[in-house]
Amino acid sequence: MRSFLSPRELARTIGASESSLKRWADEGRLEVGRTAGGHRRIALREALRFIRQSHLPIVDPQALGVADAAHMRSAGAQDADATLVQALLGGNVEETRGSVMGMYLMGREVAEICDGPLAQAMHEVGALWKHGPEGIHAEHRTTDLCAQTLQYLRALLPAPGPKAPLALGGALESDPYMLPSLMVAATLASRGWREINFGPNLPFDALRAAVDAHCPRLVWLSCSIPGLADQRGRELRETARLLREGGIQLIVGGRGWSTALLADSSIESVHQARTLGELAAFAEGLRHTRHRL
Repeated sequence: MRSFLSPRELARTIGASESSLKRWADEGRLEVGRTAGGHRRIALREALRFIRQSHLPIVDPQALGVADAAHMRSAGAQDADATLVQALLGGNVEETRGSVMGMYLMGREVAEICDGPLAQAMHEVGALWKHGPEGIHAEHRTTDLCAQTLQYLRALLPAPGPKAPLALGGALESDPYMLPSLMVAATLASRGWREINFGPNLPFDALRAAVDAHCPRLVWLSCSIPGLADQRGRELRETARLLREGGIQLIVGGRGWSTALLADSSIESVHQARTLGELAAFAEGLRHTRHRL
């Protein structure tokens, strides 16, 4: 993935003139820098942000100079979702990444992409386990491709500023699933957060040490194994108490959280997100508050 575009390349991408780009830059809508030799250059992330926020068409995707841009689709949401699911299940890297890029540039939210076609593909491939070893290797392949896709999507997002709020988290100890936290990290980044993803199997003592070291505003914990969170109830209560005393918000998600545990009055300050869309809404509201709650 290249880092910068020339005004001519961006103009070709969206079917506009270079004079229009100059006017948009003069109006402050598009940030344009210059090389040491005085040539105008546009950072790729800035170009993608401008295309997305301005609802501009992609006339020549190859002019972006980004791998897999040629596989972008302009179909409606339903057809685009089906295309992405089939690309993931078929192990087609280029089609997968091109589909995700197209969705993002056409205005789809990161949380929507994760809650929709990415989650659907993982659900479908997960059902193949019962059919024998072929299903197992298909699940592993799709998981890896989905992880690659999330990293690719993350690289398309505008970089958060140094003063952006920080979130950190991962999956509970003994939970081996990495995709939920990758999805959380990408969703938070899309909402202007800095994020540190510690991935699967995160012990509570390591989480508390990370909180002390980085002073986040938000902590997330995912759990995808039913009953596991209940087994870690004592540690969860202690961690929730310490975070609450520090003014740090704790949000949890995944199918492993029981209603009984989250109804416990000793952890009443813990927030549950049933979807990444709910997480995004919570993070957006928290980001715009002046003080920790």
